[in-house]
Amino acid sequence: MTQEIPPALQQQFMRFDKMQHEHETMQVMVQSMQSELSEVRMTLEELGKQADDVETYKVVGQVMFRVDKPKMREELEDRRQTLVMRLAAMSKKIETQAEKLKELATKIQEEAGKHNIRLQ
Repeated sequence: MTQEIPPALQQQFMRFDKMQHEHETMQVMVQSMQSELSEVRMTLEELGKQADDVETYKVVGQVMFRVDKPKMREELEDRRQTLVMRLAAMSKKIETQAEKLKELATKIQEEAGKHNIRLQ
């Protein structure tokens, strides 16, 4: 005997799946930004070890350009600050989304229990 899942519960399942997918996507984005931030920090650290008159180059695509070291440091510092802000905002978003996912999972379990539907 199969039991039909009520439409409202089906919609909650679909909403949960969508939210879970968005949550996973945001986590991947955070990992990517963390990697980039680490790279920017290491580059800034290495730039700081070099004298200001050392020739500095920047790779864009497959071409390498000579750049002014102070300007390069400024660009990297701006990028670092942007990444830090974006990571903070994204972390808050992930936290909020995780709470919403827990709440929705609880609602789904309660609703399924009312209809004697066992979840795995």
